[in-house]
Amino acid sequence: MGKIRTRLAITLATGAAYAISFSAATGQTTAPQISTTQTDDTTPPALQVPAADIPGLPTPQTPTAQAPTQPATTTQAPSQPAPQNIAQQSPSQQLITQQAQRNPARRIGAPGRRQAGTGQGLSVTLDYLSSLRHDDNLRLTDPSIGSTTWWENTLALGIVNQTADATLTFDLSGLYRIANEPIIGTESSFSDPFTQLTYRRVRANSSFDALAEYRERDLAFNRSLTDVNLDGVIDAADVTGTIGDQIDTRGNLDWRVGINDPIGFRFAYNRWERRYQDTLDPDLFDNTSDDFALTTFFRINPVLQGNLRLAYIDFVAEDAPRTDRRTTIATVGATYNVSATTTVSGNFGYSQVDEKQRAFGTDTQTEDYVASFAWNKALTDGSADIFLDRTFGVNGSRTNATFGRNFQRPNGSLIFNVGVTRGPFGETTPIGQLDYAHRLGNSRIGARIQRRVGTSTQSVETRENIGFLTYDYFINPLSALSFTYNFIDQEDEGQGPANSRTRSDFTVAYSRAITNDWAVTMGYQYETDKQNAFDTDSSSVYLTLGRRFLLKP
Repeated sequence: MGKIRTRLAITLATGAAYAISFSAATGQTTAPQISTTQTDDTTPPALQVPAADIPGLPTPQTPTAQAPTQPATTTQAPSQPAPQNIAQQSPSQQLITQQAQRNPARRIGAPGRRQAGTGQGLSVTLDYLSSLRHDDNLRLTDPSIGSTTWWENTLALGIVNQTADATLTFDLSGLYRIANEPIIGTESSFSDPFTQLTYRRVRANSSFDALAEYRERDLAFNRSLTDVNLDGVIDAADVTGTIGDQIDTRGNLDWRVGINDPIGFRFAYNRWERRYQDTLDPDLFDNTSDDFALTTFFRINPVLQGNLRLAYIDFVAEDAPRTDRRTTIATVGATYNVSATTTVSGNFGYSQVDEKQRAFGTDTQTEDYVASFAWNKALTDGSADIFLDRTFGVNGSRTNATFGRNFQRPNGSLIFNVGVTRGPFGETTPIGQLDYAHRLGNSRIGARIQRRVGTSTQSVETRENIGFLTYDYFINPLSALSFTYNFIDQEDEGQGPANSRTRSDFTVAYSRAITNDWAVTMGYQYETDKQNAFDTDSSSVYLTLGRRFLLKP
């Protein structure tokens, strides 16, 4: 426990993060891991997202807080309160709404959060969360070794400072847990520190983005399926692992200059480091990725733009072969505006992969061409697109072809793409993604279903199916009932064993703003874990009480 206390003390002393969301226990997610304004486009949007788009609790209209206009629909109940800006909700309602944003299915159709500067100045919040939970098979063993009961108390500090053209965010959180487990007995510790600093500035001819993040998770208590693929790479660690600590360090830098000039430049750097402690699973190994990319843009005329891109990826893993892989990619391409509504683009280039397996003393070099083509047309109700590309990696080349459609409606949206992929072993696999959101008078349905194939962190070609399904019923302006089903399924491609692995969870929860500042959430979760011949499950109940302190303004 001493090492955990030391890491938390270091994090609290040097940490960086920003406005932490309400982290009532939903699944294994009692620690606040995802803030309400994270930097990735796939993460929850900023506080200005309407409550109707990101469901939590609607706020009744008052003379001092006008709601934005919503298009009339035949399904809108006359008695339903108009959607409110989340910042206009009470602190307790903000907690409930922001917890709902953790699931990707509830973020469909919402505007992106990557915005710089609104001129709102400095805001500071402090969240206190107290959660009691009981699980009949916390570590998902077969058979169960007994039930676990634990109590967590979380403090989360969030700071957002917005000027006319920039936004600075700072988050800091950690928790104190007392747990009674079978065999281990009763133990207490500080755990799950999270710290993040982000900065974004946009000016007329340049933009700058930066992020620094540090996060720890105890995989027994905090293994939410909504946290999978945070680095965009398929990873078996997202499905396996219920013992030990996962430590993630992330840094991003994106700088653009000459946005409107004849020649412009963009430099991007991304670092992702993942380490493990006290784990026995061979799929949970330390790995680090450093990605560099430099792009030069040539604006030939108002409808034609060329580009030249050079990228370098350095991947190091402490897996069994002790992999050290360097990938270099160089491409040249162009984007052409065929008309006011239609755009086509294409890129062609070269990729070289140098891989050294330090455990075996091998060093190989492979190379091949890469290419992509995209067509997009804006329509009155959304857009349509076609995308073709050929990539090259450590296992060989992969070709993808998809068709997509985006439908926007006053009460929701439907976005999908479908296609096929052909991998290095000659297998052809259907791929695609479906995002669906539909708002009714006092409820909302959300769904995100994705099937993709790619090279995993384990250097294996892997098929992955992910699904997030939600239904939220707003009982009244102060309370809501929600149902959530999440799943992830992975299977290896190629000539070896499929090594099938699946996890899922189903949660039903009731949330209520009991006062202006205090909110409560109670619920039940059923979780399953299937890996080859291994098949187990668990059931848990929880109660979380939270308060948000608005320190400034």
